[in-house]
Amino acid sequence: MKNSTHGGNIYKKAKELGISEHQILDYSANISPLGIPSHIKKAMVDAIEGTINYPDPDCTALREAIGRQDGVEPDCVTCGNGGADLLYRLAFGLKPKKVLLPVPAFVEYEEAMTAAGARMVYETMDEDFHIREDMTERITEDTDLVILCNPNNPTGLLTPRRQVLAVLERAKEMHCRVLVDECFLEICREEEQYTVKPYLKEYPNLMILKSFTKLYAIPGVRLGYLLCADREVIAQVNRAGQAWSVSHIAQCAGVAALSHPEYKAAVIDAVEKELIYMKKEMANLPLTLYDGRANYLFFRTPGVTDLDRRLESRGIMIRNCSNYVNLGNDYWRIAVKTHEENVILLQELRQALRQ
Repeated sequence: MKNSTHGGNIYKKAKELGISEHQILDYSANISPLGIPSHIKKAMVDAIEGTINYPDPDCTALREAIGRQDGVEPDCVTCGNGGADLLYRLAFGLKPKKVLLPVPAFVEYEEAMTAAGARMVYETMDEDFHIREDMTERITEDTDLVILCNPNNPTGLLTPRRQVLAVLERAKEMHCRVLVDECFLEICREEEQYTVKPYLKEYPNLMILKSFTKLYAIPGVRLGYLLCADREVIAQVNRAGQAWSVSHIAQCAGVAALSHPEYKAAVIDAVEKELIYMKKEMANLPLTLYDGRANYLFFRTPGVTDLDRRLESRGIMIRNCSNYVNLGNDYWRIAVKTHEENVILLQELRQALRQ
């Protein structure tokens, strides 16, 4: 297994460069370019007085708000200290022995599953990083779990819903569970065409991972949730974690976030506009760009393996993808930020690629 290197560690990078973290432009973590909305800030400040008590271990108000938004019963929802926390709780709660994973994929899947004793089986994507149509053939009676990420991390490419449903149908026949990570999907204009939330009741073997981190720009708050129509799965995941994994402040932030849908619409508009701009500009650079739909872009610079170092000298962090399975050290991922920040990145990228 490759060592994990996550994006967003500006503290470590600032120390390495001998500068303040405020001097770093971080394009390695994919957070809403609009920043933390004011209604969430207010909710967190107002929640401070309530921290004199233990948080609600059942996240009652939050699960009810999630249920209303996603069209599920609150009993089909469990919340956690971010998506990563739920991955580990799922791994230790369900203890899958054999996990099928299309790669490249978010490294935390493998780290969580192998920590709980699972054996990973990699499904290689095609040369354009799309899931192969015949992937279902690799789901066998001894497969316990299939993990899909839609859109994929790091490529940002979307998998058609018909393909996800084909995986779900085959997995149901093989008595296998499927985890679909839709953490970035709600930032995509096409969410309703790709989400499998409407199929939760039809496929009790389906689990959907969601997060507040990306859309609402609150990675430091740590808040995510899992959807599943199988109440026993929810119970197993809950038992695998400690009772107060979601703070009172995080719960209040989540309820506030879901009460203002106009913010989500604004984020989708901003990201879509910047994606069009960045793709057009990057088409003129000596790199191979993939048509991602999330709030990040994935590309390759053939033969250039030190692009991150070149940009660090300019105070810019990007994500090197060499620790993803099946990717070399000339693959990169960059966040879509504000237009002004994206202009800066593109200017520096042009300079760095001329070196």
